[in-house]
Amino acid sequence: MATYIVLGVVVLLALPVVAAVLYRLVVVRRSSTSAVARRAGEQTWQYGALRYSESEAAFYRLVSVRFGPDVHLDRQTVVLGRRRPPTGPELDMTEAGEMIISFSGRDRRDRIVEGELCLGPAEMTALLAWVEACSTDQVRRPGGGRRR
Repeated sequence: MATYIVLGVVVLLALPVVAAVLYRLVVVRRSSTSAVARRAGEQTWQYGALRYSESEAAFYRLVSVRFGPDVHLDRQTVVLGRRRPPTGPELDMTEAGEMIISFSGRDRRDRIVEGELCLGPAEMTALLAWVEACSTDQVRRPGGGRRR
């Protein structure tokens, strides 16, 4: 009897974790762009999905127990850096034609977010189009000044 109770508790504890992973694998990936990302100062690249909305880009790590995104980028503050081909150990995790682009911006809490994205040609085009399509009204602050 005690074995069934322990098994029941384990199943109940594991259920939310399994649900979160399945959510990312099925729901998020269906309406997003594949990407590989790393934050500034980190050595490890994270596989995941990049999802665009009217006001932000959100990066979801492929395997994570969070229901929300791991990184938010406010569209009004995104600045894209130079593009470069992968080098050294980066070649092991990239496919032919992929490029790495640096980015910086702010998240929902107005914290600075910096890092790099590794994207294929179509995914890079989607990112550039999303950034360039930001209207002047979206870039203006409520007080009338432009965001930096």
